[in-house]
Amino acid sequence: MTKLMEWLMAAVAFFGVYLAIVCRQVKHDVFDQYMLEIQLSPLILLVLFGLYSVTVVLYRTLTFNNCEEAAKELLEQIKEAKKDLRSKGMVLSD
Repeated sequence: MTKLMEWLMAAVAFFGVYLAIVCRQVKHDVFDQYMLEIQLSPLILLVLFGLYSVTVVLYRTLTFNNCEEAAKELLEQIKEAKKDLRSKGMVLSD
């Protein structure tokens, strides 16, 4: 199962319960007591999801690995390409 499907299933489950409570299909004293918090919960979850997303992006950016072998290989390919172009008469400045 993909990450998108996991998030969508969680959202459908949350909003199913949320709509049942807000539309008063499920009745309980606790729901009446905390109705404002229940009604604001999607906004709170949206803010928390944004914070989670920013944290994941920053963490993965800060822990991004350098590929030293790939960099060396790329520099070698650039040198070979320049050498090939010079052999064909192209003037390059280094």
